[in-house]
Amino acid sequence: MNIKIRPATKADCPAMMKLIKELALFEKAPDEVTVSMEQFIEGGFGPTPVWWAYVATFTTVDENEYISGFALYYIRYSTWKGQRMYLEDILVTEKMRGK
Repeated sequence: MNIKIRPATKADCPAMMKLIKELALFEKAPDEVTVSMEQFIEGGFGPTPVWWAYVATFTTVDENEYISGFALYYIRYSTWKGQRMYLEDILVTEKMRGK
């Protein structure tokens, strides 16, 4: 198994949303995910992005690439400390944890 880390692209958003919903199920809060796919894509890849992400991918023997996790972050500003990066989530699909 070959795992790679790369910047997320717009095309990764459906797989990222699947992982977000997987986390919500694990946390017993599936109805708490209210962001639509369109809002999610706009937030990360619209004219003024408010979040950025890296995805972890693995390639199978038949050379198909799958997203197994991601880290999503955004920039915020502290009046005391200045600009900061906030790591919102690191998600790894359950079947890939510990590998």
